[in-house]
Amino acid sequence: MNPSSQNDLLNFKEMTQQRKLIMTALFTAAAASIFVLESFIPKILPFMKIGLANIIPLILIIRKNHREAFIVIIAKIILGGFITGTLFSPTTLLSLCGGLFAFLIMIILIYLPVNFSIIGISIAGAVFHNLGQLFAVRLLLIKENEIFYLTPLLIILGMITGVITGYIAHLLLKKIGDE
Repeated sequence: MNPSSQNDLLNFKEMTQQRKLIMTALFTAAAASIFVLESFIPKILPFMKIGLANIIPLILIIRKNHREAFIVIIAKIILGGFITGTLFSPTTLLSLCGGLFAFLIMIILIYLPVNFSIIGISIAGAVFHNLGQLFAVRLLLIKENEIFYLTPLLIILGMITGVITGYIAHLLLKKIGDE
């Protein structure tokens, strides 16, 4: 594949509607597959995942393909929940809340006059994903404020996982000659 066609993979603004649909489906399938595969990785804590499937929407957000990133986030959670058998469990709802929080903060950071790195944006997304899930747990499942004692732990875990996913996204963009 020549360098110009590699960059076209992420240039949604220049694509036909049909190609946008195909590429969005491809990115969704990749993110959902990673989401499912990650469910087989042993967890240090019962509620903690690295979030490797978030690399795909992160790259789309960095390249300012926001609509496609939003579609991938929602679809990977729903497809992943369906495939893993958790679609109608609180896990899927918590993932949706976290995903929307993360999406919003990453979009905001992209447009701030500060030039955040992909790793910085990934860290913010991971931390806000965890905080979004924490607020959802408080509102829907555990009606006690003591749940917020987990906040420091979730921030630290979000920082760690954000660095991991951000660095991998950075390497992928570098590999395709886009960063």
